[in-house]
Amino acid sequence: MSSRLIGKYYLFQATRSVGFISPIFTLFVLRDVSFTQYGALSALSSTLVVLGEVPTGYVGDRYGRRTSLALSVAFTVLSLLGFVVAQSFWPYVLFYALWALALTFASGSADAWLYEVLEERFDADDFTRIRGRGASVMRWTSVVTMVAGGALYVVDPRYPFVASVALNGLGLAVLFTLPGSRRYGDDADGDSLADDRITVLDALPLVRRQFASRPLRPFVVYVGLFFAVVSAANSYIQPVTRELFQATLESATVAGHALPLGVVLGLLYAGFTVVSAVASYFAGDVEEAFGLWGALVVVPVATAVLLVLPRVAVAAALPMFVAIRGSKALLLPMVNGHLNDHVGSAGRATTLSAFSMLWRLLRVPMVIAAGVAADAVTETAAVAGLGVVFLVGAGVTWLVDSPAERSAAA
Repeated sequence: MSSRLIGKYYLFQATRSVGFISPIFTLFVLRDVSFTQYGALSALSSTLVVLGEVPTGYVGDRYGRRTSLALSVAFTVLSLLGFVVAQSFWPYVLFYALWALALTFASGSADAWLYEVLEERFDADDFTRIRGRGASVMRWTSVVTMVAGGALYVVDPRYPFVASVALNGLGLAVLFTLPGSRRYGDDADGDSLADDRITVLDALPLVRRQFASRPLRPFVVYVGLFFAVVSAANSYIQPVTRELFQATLESATVAGHALPLGVVLGLLYAGFTVVSAVASYFAGDVEEAFGLWGALVVVPVATAVLLVLPRVAVAAALPMFVAIRGSKALLLPMVNGHLNDHVGSAGRATTLSAFSMLWRLLRVPMVIAAGVAADAVTETAAVAGLGVVFLVGAGVTWLVDSPAERSAAA
């Protein structure tokens, strides 16, 4: 892949960062809504993401990857602008819905575009390396913007959103400098498009065929379970931090002056994001050194064990945070590369979106159960329970239908 095109792709990935708002988003919304309303907004967003994955993936397959990505950027910017002016529950409903649509329009099309451009112009074997480093660029951008966002929040809570509008809006200009895949480019032959693109009626049967048959069936169950567990556990980083380290955070000072909460959270999240950036950057190297299944066995099992350890050793909490933030970043480029290798070009974005839908669907009952456990016992108990769920579920999956054996046989 030419260095110029790589640079453009990495720049686009940088503009997708939402680091300005990540460390203060919950605090911002809770200024105007109750905890119950905040929970309802989160549930709405999760539901819309799940319901929208396949339809928006279809848009990418039918009308082109860049079209889908452009819609994602546009919805992101509109949502961010809305958060600047929203002051009550119902406006937040609208802007959460736009945010969910932005996520779904990008989830399958971004990776499908990269894979197809590499396949047509260069070498698809470079997908994991370039995709991983692109994600790393986005996370390093987030490291800087998270610290800045925390500081901006102290000045005016709206400023991080204004800054994010500027950064994300730049992505639209960068996107239109990127080439389309030949299948979806301006020079694509009409008959070819008719042959390769799928219809709405094709989309769901295609996904069912891909995921209900070997080798992908056990693969998506195993990896989807892990991504769901890690995503659910990620929701509890702030509560677990408060439970275990509240006294330390309250005493954090610089030159004898207490740090504002927004600054502390910005620094904390920036540190976690550094871990994710490093993990994503070296995803291709890790896959080359240990193999896909070496990574997919060791990383999830080790992460699940770390989810349990803080129940017996508080010192294990920091390694647990590192594992939560880094494991998915490390594995996602490998997983999407494997999925791309096993699906045809027609329906690729739909299939990748369907995988995102699967693990997000698995996440919903886990988040609910973890919330009940956190109220009944402690936040660390809830996270430990998630680790146990993965270890048991993964064990059953490997006993019933080993994903590694099926994938190797393909």
